[in-house]
Amino acid sequence: MPALMIHLLLAKKIKPGGSILFFIGNIAPDAVINWKEKDITHFRNLPDRAEALAALALQTPPSDDFAEGVLLHLYLDWRWDLFVRDKYIKTVNGGNWVAKYRKELSLAGSHAFHQNMWAKDILKQMASFNMAGYGKIPGATPIELKKLLSRINKWHNENNIGPSAIFTPEFVGNFITKVADEYNNWRNLLLPRHG
Repeated sequence: MPALMIHLLLAKKIKPGGSILFFIGNIAPDAVINWKEKDITHFRNLPDRAEALAALALQTPPSDDFAEGVLLHLYLDWRWDLFVRDKYIKTVNGGNWVAKYRKELSLAGSHAFHQNMWAKDILKQMASFNMAGYGKIPGATPIELKKLLSRINKWHNENNIGPSAIFTPEFVGNFITKVADEYNNWRNLLLPRHG
């Protein structure tokens, strides 16, 4: 999975004027604390992740900003895992890829936050949004999501540590553009069926 700011970059690319609920939905799936549970809620435990995402897309009304954000989050994680994370794992010597990977994601996320003027305001609005307005968060509670939003807002405001030499701004920008186009085409094919 990419840094949470990378999720917000994609959300902003897909819906530049999206609601705060849409942006919160793009973070919500990572409020799940337990990694085994997160593998389930992100469909990583299934033999066909694409099929599970397509089924979710068919059930997600585009008018539900929160649910649409959740769908976009899960889609990006799927594409990132396939084309970025898995490739990165093969390049790390010594087997301890997780700590190195997280460090590079922190660098990339911090850089993205500090280079995009809109990010500070959106994270502040997300952190202060009333959790009673959240949509359904598979595997997590509204309190867990609220804590995550507050934590990432605080962390980004206190840390200016990027960019990453691995997940460079150019790499992230190109990947976001590619996935945005791909998502829009995929989503149009899988609009919910009614009636």
